[in-house]
Amino acid sequence: MQYYNIKYITRTTKSSLICKALLKHGYSKFKLEILEYCDSSIVIEKEQYYIDLLKPDYNILKVAGSLFGYKHSPESLEKMKEIALNRSDETKAKLREAALGKTYNHTEETKIKIRDAILGKKHSEETKAKLSEIQSNRIKHPVPGFKIEVKDVETGQISHYDSIRDAGKGLNSNHASIRYNLDNGKLFRGRYIISKKK
Repeated sequence: MQYYNIKYITRTTKSSLICKALLKHGYSKFKLEILEYCDSSIVIEKEQYYIDLLKPDYNILKVAGSLFGYKHSPESLEKMKEIALNRSDETKAKLREAALGKTYNHTEETKIKIRDAILGKKHSEETKAKLSEIQSNRIKHPVPGFKIEVKDVETGQISHYDSIRDAGKGLNSNHASIRYNLDNGKLFRGRYIISKKK
């Protein structure tokens, strides 16, 4: 736990409320308690539950697993802006590649909280113009799909599709259901085996 490391709390006092409080009031005014043991697959859900229940003063982020609500200092924002403007093409390519296919496993409750926090946010005309310019200058790279093979176990018929989306259309479903059955190796509708075409 980093809060017991004096070097850590003295180094991060500019941004951390709890580090400032530990230095000001001392460790004797705080206690560290394990509220519940849980499986790592539901840790975000449990964190959100306790944020909602206890409304802790030192947890400035109100949505578990999200940085929404965090405020960077003006100095940090300026440094990040400078770094972003001076990225090499190679770095930009690596960032783009790393972001492809990135998914988040938020619970429905957390998704609703994130969505509600963003709703109603208004951009200035200047910001809208900048966003529009950035969007129009983006290089749009088509993401190639992979071929899908669908076998009907009742008839033995095999169908081929150019992408998951096409397979979804062919089976009167959506791409998310096809992806789920492909990833989990389950029979789709108890009848179709979905696999990547070799």
